[in-house]
Amino acid sequence: MAKDNNSLRETVERSRDQVLFWRPASPISWSTDEHSHSKGQLFSLQSGLAILETAAGVWMLPPGRCGWIPPGCRHSMRSCGNISGWSIYLARSLCGSLPAQPAILSLSSLLGEIVFRISEWKQDSPTPEFRQHLLTVLCDEIQNAKRQPLHLPMPSDPRLRRVVEEMSKEPQNNRNLNAWARFTGMSKRSLLRNFHHETGMTLGQWRHHLRMLVALENLSDGASVTETCFAVGYSSVSAFIKAFRLVVGMTPRAYSRIQQ
Repeated sequence: MAKDNNSLRETVERSRDQVLFWRPASPISWSTDEHSHSKGQLFSLQSGLAILETAAGVWMLPPGRCGWIPPGCRHSMRSCGNISGWSIYLARSLCGSLPAQPAILSLSSLLGEIVFRISEWKQDSPTPEFRQHLLTVLCDEIQNAKRQPLHLPMPSDPRLRRVVEEMSKEPQNNRNLNAWARFTGMSKRSLLRNFHHETGMTLGQWRHHLRMLVALENLSDGASVTETCFAVGYSSVSAFIKAFRLVVGMTPRAYSRIQQ
């Protein structure tokens, strides 16, 4: 996909349009090196899973949501399974009121309809007044969309980085706070305070979100619900299903069906 990725980036950067719509002709796998673009990118999937990484953290986009990448943000992206969906690229002049950091956002029916209308502009060009009005509503919808809990913030402290790297190697590991404090050479109080200051989460919350994101990746790659449950540290399938549904908004089985 590297050649196709480069071709798309060149098209996006050359375009002088305020908004550019793109949809792959068929489901594809996706992997990019770290890069940035001068435009903002809004994208959504009908199938597959997109994993967005920056120095500040990891975001996972399952179907039914939309992802936002602001202009100039350096990032890499890869997919699990073959993805289908759409992207729109917005000129920097439209992005002033939009999120300054990447985000996974809810996808309202109005936002989806606006994107559909934009996708038809090449065949049926609207008047300049209508175009501007619709772009204003689009930006309002992005600005007011609810953020989704599919983000793992990364701490900058090297000791805390080692903690999350170790957790990521073994998401099923139930190492307790005392063990993590010994691992970092910090007191429990300092570990908790510093971790929450840098990530906005407790260690337990971070590990819970890690497990849900790993579960998304495993299910997207075809693992069963039971296999995924034990791989991320749950001993009860029913408890795993409940936790997954709270974060993702659907059961693991329903999510797996979307990927087929």
